[in-house]
Amino acid sequence: MDETKTPPPGRGIGHPNRFRGLLHRLFQFANQGLTQMEFLRLTCGFLMEFSLADTAEIRLEESGKCSFCRAAQENGISHIDSAVPEFPRRSGDDTPLERIIGDILHGAFSAAPPFSTRGGSFWTGDSTRPVLLWNKDGAASTPQSVVIGGEYPALILLPIPVDEENRGVLLLGSRKQDFFSKDDVQFLEAVAEALGVAIAFQSSQWALRERVKELTCLYGIAQVARQPNTPLETSMLEVAALLPPGWQYPDITSARILLDDRVFATPDADLAQDSMTADIVIHGQRRGTVEVSYSQKMPEFDEGPFLKEERSLIDEVARQVGFLIEHDEEGMHKQQFLTGENTRS
Repeated sequence: MDETKTPPPGRGIGHPNRFRGLLHRLFQFANQGLTQMEFLRLTCGFLMEFSLADTAEIRLEESGKCSFCRAAQENGISHIDSAVPEFPRRSGDDTPLERIIGDILHGAFSAAPPFSTRGGSFWTGDSTRPVLLWNKDGAASTPQSVVIGGEYPALILLPIPVDEENRGVLLLGSRKQDFFSKDDVQFLEAVAEALGVAIAFQSSQWALRERVKELTCLYGIAQVARQPNTPLETSMLEVAALLPPGWQYPDITSARILLDDRVFATPDADLAQDSMTADIVIHGQRRGTVEVSYSQKMPEFDEGPFLKEERSLIDEVARQVGFLIEHDEEGMHKQQFLTGENTRS
């Protein structure tokens, strides 16, 4: 029996065997080389099933952006939505639920018992009951009574501690009133902490893999540059072929190098949806560009769908291509000079 899916009779969802199974599954997801959004989608669906909830939502704030993923059960069918929007500015128009989520994300949540826990979580078995909230800003403030309402009477919102700079919120909801017990909340706080560790592990593993891909790409270009007597056209095509594996989504990535009036491209380079480019500069003169493109629309990151590390990589590729062209042209000029000398002699 899979202990992560079916709680033992009479023991609630917090049985130790289920926690061990959860840890194994989370770190299994984290070690698959997935993007963060792919990891969050898998995890969100899994946590909804694990907690026996009707919905699960993960919000992760990093560098001013909030990765968002929600799983929900509708008539026995699971649906998962995700996005990477700019993190919304909080305003006086926020719903009570959004206010609580924002307060937990910023470590500023404070509510009257029994709705709050020592771990900074919020929970209620009936979202139609008024909740008394305070501002946790160190200043004197008047508590505010709010009613959350909504589709899910039973709600738990748990902080996800990732590291000193990044944190998130795990929301679990049920259409059944008083679905979660106090013991469930304590257990799920441990689950949220484990999720934070898994997110940090996934990020470090993913960053390491991306760095290996970048170094492999640059090493490949260095090897191309060391090949003697190779026609420039051949070298440029080899460099273009090295680029897609260095990017986040190699299966939908194409590349091309534009030099003067010539184009050196990988297959499907004309199917570009989003592109990033870097100038090829030789002796202070712009001679062309290196271009990397995705054939499908992908989530927004640092520069459109591209990462800041990919901007650094394409800039370095353009610089190395410039050196390679410069070396080729110097060799050609030297050969022409020597040929001219031999002819005159």
